[in-house]
Amino acid sequence: MIPPPGTVNLKSYESLGPRWVGNAMAHCPEDVPWQRVINSQGKISPRPGAEKQRELLEDEGVEFSESGIVDLARFGWKGPDGEWLKARGLIPPKGVKSNQPTLF
Repeated sequence: MIPPPGTVNLKSYESLGPRWVGNAMAHCPEDVPWQRVINSQGKISPRPGAEKQRELLEDEGVEFSESGIVDLARFGWKGPDGEWLKARGLIPPKGVKSNQPTLF
């Protein structure tokens, strides 16, 4: 949702988004709910701490399929309302429309 720096084109920026998020979450303070960040396929990315992440999500009521996938239509976060983002100069994630309710 954060616009790219002025010298970076949007397409390049979007392609690197998952890495930017992963790096930010790896360095976030302890009180940030890092466990809620999963990949776009609804899976926990394999890495040290993945078992703890699943445990924390299950403690929050998130359910996993037998193959370890979260139903993003049910448990995913769609982001803030598109108008809220626009008013703050942020970019709505794909699929977010104005006045769309958030799930959390």
